[in-house]
Amino acid sequence: MFKCPKCGVKNYLDPYAFWNFKGNVKCAGCDSVWHVEIIKGHIIGEPVETSGTDYVLPGFAETTDYKPITGAGKTRPAPRPRPDILGKPKPITHSIRGKPVSGRPLKPEELIGSRAKFIVEGREG
Repeated sequence: MFKCPKCGVKNYLDPYAFWNFKGNVKCAGCDSVWHVEIIKGHIIGEPVETSGTDYVLPGFAETTDYKPITGAGKTRPAPRPRPDILGKPKPITHSIRGKPVSGRPLKPEELIGSRAKFIVEGREG
């Protein structure tokens, strides 16, 4: 969390992306840009006010009375899955222990009615 020294707004930075970070962050409350250095999730030193368009937006922000700040240019959208795997299952057929698992769509020749052929025949996959 980065608390803006100017307006007091709490700007929450995503922990996985900002565990070790050195760069500029834009405050969602007063739109000022601050240079911060974060090591292992803790802000090192005092933030320094800077300018420019090279900054990141917080994932979530709230005022001192706990009201959320949202909108375009204030916070960034939630992370999404990669486009190459969006909407497709991973092609897994067996678990690490060798048991059959559901992980891919079955082809028509692998089905008996609506059930998997290896289940109907009593095999282990």
